[in-house]
Amino acid sequence: MSDTSSEFKAARFAEDEADALAPPPSNAMIAYQEIRRRIMDNVYPIGATVSMQETEASLHMSRTPIRDALIRLEEERLVKLVPRHGFQVLPISARDTAEIYRILTSLEVLAIEQAMETKPSPDKLAELDAGVAGLEHTLAIEDLEAWARFDAIFHETLIALSGNKRLIELVRQFQDQTRRARRITLHLRSSPELSTKNHRELVEAIMSGDTERACAIHKAQRMRSARELTGILRTLDIRHL
Repeated sequence: MSDTSSEFKAARFAEDEADALAPPPSNAMIAYQEIRRRIMDNVYPIGATVSMQETEASLHMSRTPIRDALIRLEEERLVKLVPRHGFQVLPISARDTAEIYRILTSLEVLAIEQAMETKPSPDKLAELDAGVAGLEHTLAIEDLEAWARFDAIFHETLIALSGNKRLIELVRQFQDQTRRARRITLHLRSSPELSTKNHRELVEAIMSGDTERACAIHKAQRMRSARELTGILRTLDIRHL
């Protein structure tokens, strides 16, 4: 066995041991993650007021960790604390969403450029192609919920092709910030026929090795989606996050 192999196995063992010894998440963190998920998935819709008693019962937790979680969510401008009651879910700003999409688009284009430099394997390209096939199938059966899930998988697969862990994590953070807006507007947008077509053209450009075309297709698609989404948010008169 080579020294390199031994060092690699020792490092992996150390990582596994560290994970095993890591303390479990606190109740405040668990509460934060669950309340945030409910907001992002629109379980708690815009403007909803949720009592502290209801939150305690649903999370099976005491008030202290829940309050700590809500303070953090208020700092993120997702909720507003309501004294002696609970919290209110804040609306989404069309302006903030447009700004986030501009950053996200640039990061995703960079990820595509890096993916093209590393020349993805046939297996990775097949995963990307399968994602588009899922989009095409769910579009054909008019299942928007399933289409949205395949769209998220497609973008995850696309960004993963870059192989840049820091870039992947950064993109995921911005994708997460658009999640609630996408969820709220899903059934208010036009049929995703053009989006699906653009996704297919993007995969074809990547498979043919045409970096410039792939980046141009993706940038145009993302910016078009951003205009449509923010236009709906403005129509809904959602002014402040």
